[in-house]
Amino acid sequence: MADELRATLEVEAPVTAPTDRELTVEVGWVLAGAFDEVDRRALALARTRLAELITTWFPGFAWRFPVVWRRELRPGSPVEPIELLEAATDERDHGRWDFVLVVTAAALKSHYKPFALGAPSSALDAAVISTQRLDPIVEDEQAEEDERIETIARRVTALAVHLLGHLNDLPHQDDPADFMYDLKTAADLDRMRYLQDRDRMEEALREVAAERLEETATYRRPGLARRRGARLGFGLRVLWREWRNIWEAVRDVEPWLFPLRFSRLTTAAFSALVFLLMTAEVWELGMSQPPLRVAALALLTLAATSLYLLQRQHLLRRHRWETRFSEQRTVAGIAATVSVVLGMATTFLLIFLAVLLIGKLLFSFRLISGWAALEPTWRHYLTFAGFVATLGLVAGALGASFEQEVYFRHVLLIDEET
Repeated sequence: MADELRATLEVEAPVTAPTDRELTVEVGWVLAGAFDEVDRRALALARTRLAELITTWFPGFAWRFPVVWRRELRPGSPVEPIELLEAATDERDHGRWDFVLVVTAAALKSHYKPFALGAPSSALDAAVISTQRLDPIVEDEQAEEDERIETIARRVTALAVHLLGHLNDLPHQDDPADFMYDLKTAADLDRMRYLQDRDRMEEALREVAAERLEETATYRRPGLARRRGARLGFGLRVLWREWRNIWEAVRDVEPWLFPLRFSRLTTAAFSALVFLLMTAEVWELGMSQPPLRVAALALLTLAATSLYLLQRQHLLRRHRWETRFSEQRTVAGIAATVSVVLGMATTFLLIFLAVLLIGKLLFSFRLISGWAALEPTWRHYLTFAGFVATLGLVAGALGASFEQEVYFRHVLLIDEET
């Protein structure tokens, strides 16, 4: 059965004739775990149809659709999408693919919606698809086998196009017939027929197909990737070269929503705020600080707490077997770092504004002058708000460190639950 499954899935999909390396795009498929007869036949058909559709739309590229079957990945249901995505990126790096689609028969765990059919990660250039809710037998137990195969294949093809559109920064469309429609159910996939933003996607694909930094002669030397200085230089060059893609990945994460998504961070930060506001010594200490010292302390604390969370949640870890540079992994790492910094900066700003508002509304000049032995002005209130926000940020970081690692990575690396 294993050999039969591999043979069925590795039927060559139509591809364009080989051209210049600059115009080659590889979309790898990773099949995670076991699939029944209906699923495997539907996936083989879906892969062929996706290849035909994509090569027809974008004939200027040489397309490749390699397949890897990871039988040992037998996730329970529901499975965390980020776990499958990170396993698939190992295959992506090994095969030097541009994108990777990982398919599972298990249901995906959703943190924001009742269920998820798929999940894209522009930071990882990867997306995950679940076939569980795509099977018409979920809606009609009497569905025939041929009908099931056809429906699953059609829906997987549509969902794959939708997710690839996300990976190439295409926005949602209002037309249900567009592949980028913001679908709500599996049945929405049946109505998708065309892609409006083809020109925009082609422009994005030309950037993807360009030679990656690690493929240049400078970074192909054996053993160079193990040198810390070389890795730093590589990271800086990736930042300079890919800053638009990095910003797009950060924007998709929406780090300014950190206080809403990480309840432990917000709870710890604002619990500390309440305690600090009710302590006279804190008012005296905070208002007596020079503004520049408070500003410098806030910046230092922002950097330290961001680094602490990145390390605590293992977002900067590097596998020992990584002996080559990877532009895609570096982009993902930089995007995660920027997202954490912006998320913590947002938290600081919210605490700052809350302290300033509460201080002005509830704590009069007369009361504060009795606590702090000074005549408070606006400058003192601003200094105090910055001081308390700095302490609150430390408490928030400690609270966020207790967030589940898999959830933290889900928020940082997955663009949406489709």
